[in-house]
Amino acid sequence: MMCMQCLNVQPVGPNCQTPSCNGLSMAKYYCSICKFFDDERSVYHCPFCNLCRLGNGLGNDFFHCMKCNCCLGIKMIEHRCREKMLEMNCPICCDFLFTSSAPVKGLPCGHFMHSACFQAYTCTHYTCPICCKSLGDMTVYFGMLDGLLAAEQLPEEYRDRCQDILCNDCERKGRSRFHWLYHKCGFCGSYNTRVIKTDTVECSTSN
Repeated sequence: MMCMQCLNVQPVGPNCQTPSCNGLSMAKYYCSICKFFDDERSVYHCPFCNLCRLGNGLGNDFFHCMKCNCCLGIKMIEHRCREKMLEMNCPICCDFLFTSSAPVKGLPCGHFMHSACFQAYTCTHYTCPICCKSLGDMTVYFGMLDGLLAAEQLPEEYRDRCQDILCNDCERKGRSRFHWLYHKCGFCGSYNTRVIKTDTVECSTSN
């Protein structure tokens, strides 16, 4: 490294080794393992991740989950573990999550994405981009769809048709009355479903 005061090139360290600099500190934070300097942010070194991360440290505002093999915010101490879950790209911006300095949000399904990406993504989507499970409590929205379908009158040729569906939330297969957009799961009441097959025979389901 080069000291910007005496301009001497010297081995990397927390202080300048030139006598005239009187042990000048190179930065407020220095990591001898990562050889990392920082003057503006709170940084700590995680011995399990083996790299420096933004924060006040393990046990303060972060903890290390050994199964997920990553540092998580202390508020996420109750989370759904997935082995090496952060060793992947953010499904929205494709940045590598494990070494990212941006805040990361855990989803109810156990997947992760950047917090900023989550805020932008959920403006137009309500399902996980990886596993398609709902990202929150959809009771109000699904109740609105119940009212919409109850008031809607399908053309006569479609009223007795059925569709085989797969629910993304409870992962069970079932049958639903024909519709172009919305198909309710008969087991959990979710509309987060996908059509597997459409039948032309009379529909016997009560959904």
